[in-house]
Amino acid sequence: MISIEKATTKESEDFVELFLISAPFFYLLFGQKTKPMLNNLFKTRENLFSFEHVFFSKIEENISGMIISYDWKSKNKENLRTGYLMLKNLGITFVKVLPILLKLNQTVGKVIKGEFYISNIAVYAPYRSLGIGKQLIFKAEEEARKLKSLKIVLDVEKENTIAIKFYKKIGYEKTSESTLELSRQHKLSFFRMEKVL
Repeated sequence: MISIEKATTKESEDFVELFLISAPFFYLLFGQKTKPMLNNLFKTRENLFSFEHVFFSKIEENISGMIISYDWKSKNKENLRTGYLMLKNLGITFVKVLPILLKLNQTVGKVIKGEFYISNIAVYAPYRSLGIGKQLIFKAEEEARKLKSLKIVLDVEKENTIAIKFYKKIGYEKTSESTLELSRQHKLSFFRMEKVL
């Protein structure tokens, strides 16, 4: 039996692990400071990585997956505070990667009025193919409807063909494409996908 539950600050360890499954490039950006930063952000209110925006899936009380999502109002209200908290956690590392973070914020995670954004979704490997991802997405869609959002949007890496196929199957359509250069060796390409509610 799969249940979807609102996160609490006690679940930070699972949050960090699942977040890094969904966005492993964070290690490239922040190195050893990645996990402590994510842990602190998760436990802090009013930022885009806060437990306030997270739902966990559970099977027999074991966390199996996670989704982070929020609406355009939260994005506008918490974007700067999230940057400030990252600076506080990362110090000089934040300053070094600031140009990349600004580009990332302009390409991936862009949310306009009326939109609800799925930031990250991940399921632990042993629990995949059980329908957990679909239930997490449907929970986000439910939250989006409660907030009277007009559409739900997400960004998915172009190479993640399994996820793209999954999103298409549940009604999402590709609307645009973007590329971000993390370093000379690492480029990320994303599809923006959306579903009208």
